[in-house]
Amino acid sequence: MLEQETIDWLKLSLVPEIGPMRGLKLLEKFKSPQAILRAPLRELAQVENVGKQVAERIVKNREKIDLENQLKLIEENKVKIIPLVNESYPEQLKATFDPPLVLFVKGEIKPLDYFSVAIVGTRLASVYGRQMSQKLSGQLVEKGLTVVSGGARGIDTEAHKTALRAGGRTIAVLGCGLDITYPSENKRLFEDISKNGALVSEFPLGTKPDKINFPIRNRIISGLSLGVVVIEAPFKSGALITVRHAIEQGREVFSVPGEADKFTSCGTNQLIRDGAKLVENAEDILSELQAVIRARMNEIKKEKIEEPKKQSIELDLKLNAEEQEVYNLIPEKNTHIDEIADKSRLKIGKVFSVLTRLELKKLIKQLPGKIFARI
Repeated sequence: MLEQETIDWLKLSLVPEIGPMRGLKLLEKFKSPQAILRAPLRELAQVENVGKQVAERIVKNREKIDLENQLKLIEENKVKIIPLVNESYPEQLKATFDPPLVLFVKGEIKPLDYFSVAIVGTRLASVYGRQMSQKLSGQLVEKGLTVVSGGARGIDTEAHKTALRAGGRTIAVLGCGLDITYPSENKRLFEDISKNGALVSEFPLGTKPDKINFPIRNRIISGLSLGVVVIEAPFKSGALITVRHAIEQGREVFSVPGEADKFTSCGTNQLIRDGAKLVENAEDILSELQAVIRARMNEIKKEKIEEPKKQSIELDLKLNAEEQEVYNLIPEKNTHIDEIADKSRLKIGKVFSVLTRLELKKLIKQLPGKIFARI
């Protein structure tokens, strides 16, 4: 049985007009889902990016939520609900601009899934593309990393299958409700993923795999990952949408070079020209991610021993120039990321990256609504 607070978060996510961005704005003002669900129209309309017309639809539709049916589907399909404020919510996804208010999860997201790399690419994968997906996925899980992808045909499917065959963990982010299998031929694969990783969606159960859902879910694929690897992608490819999200989120971008005369190589080769790291094997990926992996591993080791006495930052932790600058912009009171970005000399993607590193070093914490505070 779900706790009442979790049910309130679920109800909030079921109101069509309350998406991630608008939901965060509402949470900044009303502090809790329950308060939003009870707020009068006049107060809702005063919130940024809401207004009177949207507020009227929120008030109208929050009364029409079919909560009973949703709870029934959740129980029947053994799905977990992870609200944004839950300790189990992946911290790297929480640090993005527009994290889902709730995650629907079948399986389990573990703390070590922080060490994840996304492998994405075209559904029209060539033999070469499938082989590279298998090679990189296998090598990454052998190194202890989790492979994230979108569960689609082609590159995604090969990445998931290989991770499981190699005895590793994999996470599939779906563009539909977790009670719907899409594509249908991956039914057995999805069952295996739920036992050795997790199926994840921000869409309520019963949501069909409409075309519009997939670009939306791509930000979760990159948000769960330290970096995104693209294998075969035409210019008009969902994988390239994932790359745009990755750049905005401050993630590393990698690209596997393709054959020059293949249309599925256009996107990947252009990424390399634009500065993405050329990838031939997993070592090319790990060499770029080793700093953040090492920092995280050090934190895990520290958590396993008795917490030391507090020392000054100068004695306890070394901050580089960017980290020190951003840290200095966060006073004792809570500070919104927009204010930090405005005062810094850094691009927003870099600010995200620096804030994540400061969180890893236990110097700051993130609150709902992209609010940061010193610890």
